[in-house]
Formats: sequence, C-alpha cells, structure tokens
Amino acid sequence: MSVKKVKLTSKSLNSFGDSNKPSTITRAAITAEIKPTRGKQLVEHNPFALIPDPSNPRPGDQIDDVWLEKYLLIGRDDCLCKYDENNEFVIPEFNQLNQEIPRSLVDDYEFLRSLAFSIRNDGLIEPIEIFLADKINDPEYFINSKLEYGYVVLEGHQRRLAGIMAGVKTLTCIEITDETMLARLKVKHRKLRRQLSENNLRKGLTVGQNFKVVSELLKSDDCKNITAKELSSIVGLNEEIAGALKRLTLLNEKYPNKMLHLVHESLVSFKWIRTWISKPFSEIESECSRILSGNLPIQNFSEPKVKARGRSGGAVKRSATFKVKKESDSKVLQNYLFKMIPDLNTNDLDESPFSSLEKILNQLLELAKSHQSDPGRI
Repeated sequence: MSVKKVKLTSKSLNSFGDSNKPSTITRAAITAEIKPTRGKQLVEHNPFALIPDPSNPRPGDQIDDVWLEKYLLIGRDDCLCKYDENNEFVIPEFNQLNQEIPRSLVDDYEFLRSLAFSIRNDGLIEPIEIFLADKINDPEYFINSKLEYGYVVLEGHQRRLAGIMAGVKTLTCIEITDETMLARLKVKHRKLRRQLSENNLRKGLTVGQNFKVVSELLKSDDCKNITAKELSSIVGLNEEIAGALKRLTLLNEKYPNKMLHLVHESLVSFKWIRTWISKPFSEIESECSRILSGNLPIQNFSEPKVKARGRSGGAVKRSATFKVKKESDSKVLQNYLFKMIPDLNTNDLDESPFSSLEKILNQLLELAKSHQSDPGRI
C-alpha cells in the first residue's frame, strides 16, 4: 500500500471535518511518510521531542520537565547530568542538589536516577508507548506550543524523564497505529488503563494517588456505572478495594472530611478504607480523630507482618551483602564516608578499592556499636 506524500497543515486537517477526522494510521502515514501497519511499530525518538500527557495518572508527582530544568539544569551547557573527567556519566545524588528541595522527594528522585543509569547501561527494556496527535484534533497536548503535531506519551512518563536525565539521544518507543485497540474506553480513560498496566519499570502508586486516579476516572458520566470488577482490571487493585474506592468517590459526602484527608495524604492503608466503608459516620469520624491525635496507632492495619524467609519458612537472615560493581563507585563511596565521618581511620587501607571499602564499612559498624553504648563518642 503506497502513501502519497502530503504536507500536514491546518488547512488539510480541517478538510476532513469534525465528523470525519483522520485516523491515527492516516496521520502517522502523512507525517512520517511510512507504510501504514495495523497495530504497533517500533520507532526511535528523542525523549525531549515526546510530549508528556497532562492526564498522566500520577497525581502528586512533582518531578517533571520543569523540575529537571530547574534543579538539574537539563538542556543547558552547565547541566549537572554529564560526563566527568574520567569520561564516566554522572547524575548527582539527591544530597548534592539544592538544599531547598523537600526531603519527601528523595525516593522519587532516586528511583528516576536508578532508572536513568539502567537505561544508559542496559538500554530501555520496556519501550515507551506513544501515539500521534495534532493541534486541530487534540488541542490539549499543544497548549503554549507552536507545534502542529507531535507524539504524545501514552505509557512511560517515568521512563521518558529518566531518559532525559540519562542524556541518551533516542529511546525505543512503540507507536500505536490502530485506534481500535484502545476503543473500549474514551481517550482520557484508556490512557489511565494502559498507564496503570503492569510493567517492571513502574513505581507503585500511593493510596492517595490511587484514590485520585479512580476519582478522575469516575468523573465521566459514561464510567459512573462501571463495575468493581471492571475498575479492578483498570487500576490493578483487587476487586474489594476497587469497590471501596469507587464508593468513597461517588458517595464522598457520606463520609467525614477527616477520612478523606487521611486517604488523600496516604496516611492510612487500603485496609482502613475497606473497613470504614461499611461503618457509621460517627464511628468513622471518631476513629479518624483518634488517628490524627495519635491516640489510635495506624500500624495495626498499615504495617505488614514479617513472614518467615523461604517458601516454607526458614532461618532468619543474619548478614547483609553490599555490592559495588565499579572501582570508581567504590572510590566515590570511600571519599563520601571520609568526608561525612571524620572518625574513620584512613591508615592501613589496601590498594584495592574494593578491599579498602570493605575495611571502611567494618570500621563504620564498630563506630555504630560504640555510638550505641556511648552516644557522645561520634
């Protein structure tokens, strides 16, 4: 099937009319001058050129393009993600960044940093899913943009940000070229479904984020009658919890504001929500007040019980193994420990960076023990 080369303009797109807008296959063929294929195709794209979806279902995430530009100076000559004098690519640790950054972001940042190094060392294991959008039919992706068309991230926003941090020129993407594959839900909601699908590079959502995702999904009139089973398959939670979140979303006026606050802030587990759903208003409010005042420990529900090691139980682990693969990383860690803990003895260290690091860590263990018995020593 051959495709005539056509320049994509506002005039040419308008000629289709609202009732007969071009399919994704047609638009992909026009812009990329490729032979249309039904379904998906692998392509390479610069992560900077991909458009982040404003409906990305990670409510509360603060690290985005603007954040990377502000604190890592991404896109500038003095970018902090760069090659050092040893020709090794470095990405600053959280403690090396601006001290004004909230400590609550340390886990999010370290996740992206680890993923960025993984992308540099091993490549992108799970490709980013994208689709073609244009300014006429999909204006929400081109606010404050001069672009007429571009590729929007459907699934893989964290991988895109990590790719930007990693400084790679391109990332492997799966371009969706068949709209019928995603036709079960409306555009906004099918993105929620695909972005929440299982993949080994996805960071788990908090209780509050899951609640916001469900709330966003159920805003649409055509989704208010969705069953708990269908909701479970979309958000990846078990049917009982999905049903509890649905009830809390649609009937939130029946529950205390204190309960909604605890859920939004992820201060309670799904077990609390599931238990509260069937309780009277006054009883829920009383328990929420006790939790907020510290008189009711939430650990009863939120902390998982420690299970025996092994499939049928086994011995308790008695030691920990710390692995450093590169000599340069060993030296960096040594220098950091020397700087932070002056009491460490730098004498009698081996020439091997790995052996030296082992001795330093043993010293650190002894210092910790002495600190426990004599807190004023360190």
